[in-house]
Amino acid sequence: MAFKGTLKEFKVPDILQLISLQKKTGILTFTSADGFVTLIFDTGMIVGVDAFPKKLETRVGHVLVKQDLISEDMLQRALVIQKRTNQKIGEILLSMGLINEDTVLEALKNQAIEVVLSLFKWKKGEYNFKIMEALDPTMRIIAPMPTDNLIMEGVQMLDEWPLIKELVPHDKIVFEPTPVERRDIEIVEEYEDETGDDEKIYINETEANILKYINGKNTVKDLVELGVFTEYKVYKSLYNLVKKRIIQRKTEAVTDDAKNEILMEDMRASTEGKIQRAFHLFLLILLFMFFATLFRPLRPLQSENLLLKPDLIRTMESISSD
Repeated sequence: MAFKGTLKEFKVPDILQLISLQKKTGILTFTSADGFVTLIFDTGMIVGVDAFPKKLETRVGHVLVKQDLISEDMLQRALVIQKRTNQKIGEILLSMGLINEDTVLEALKNQAIEVVLSLFKWKKGEYNFKIMEALDPTMRIIAPMPTDNLIMEGVQMLDEWPLIKELVPHDKIVFEPTPVERRDIEIVEEYEDETGDDEKIYINETEANILKYINGKNTVKDLVELGVFTEYKVYKSLYNLVKKRIIQRKTEAVTDDAKNEILMEDMRASTEGKIQRAFHLFLLILLFMFFATLFRPLRPLQSENLLLKPDLIRTMESISSD
């Protein structure tokens, strides 16, 4: 048994909420022109995630490299072994003694959440949910994640994203700490109200962890690719830290490649704007000609019409005969 449809009929949060409320078990697949995402449910909770073209295990491997937990060479060796044995990357790295199980599980969880949240930005696509009686144990990749929590985070992300993008418009930006006395900063629980001494600056645990990597060199993209937190949490933390004046944008630290890319984007936008203006001007000319012909319908037959001038006709005949 299965139910399917398009994202025009039902949005991602609605589909996830239905499966969660009914505590369904099965496989939910989202497909679009850019790829697909598969979510595996057990009684309404997500226990498996995968994606294409960037598979979950590939994401995890690159995150471990970014965090300097393994080298790129170690990852490539693990990928070669995977082709022969069809084992999971995490299992291979564990058997090689390169990392511990907790590290793998944490990386899997963070990247799984990243994949699920990315679905909330999908505008087009199709979904297909295949209901199952029970799951094969090998299909359970991650510890069960409450779907309701992910729905709340995804909806909050969509609401806050436009505001966040005003301060952090792209991932090439570099931030640096501002000169703030450490004793003026106090860390509070993730969802604790920031109240107390007005002279203190309150930051949550996520913001405190992100702050460790803000050094005037790492770009926003670097912070996201570390995989310590999801893209949304990185952007939101940067937004909050800027608003609290703990960090500031360091535009001169943007790399030459990043500058060229931003310049190219600006040029493309400028070119598109010129094309649009030219197209609008062309439409106006056509409209003017239409009304001119409408109010003077005999104009095409009048002698001053260039097409009926003898000299022009003889010239055209001469060209035709040649």
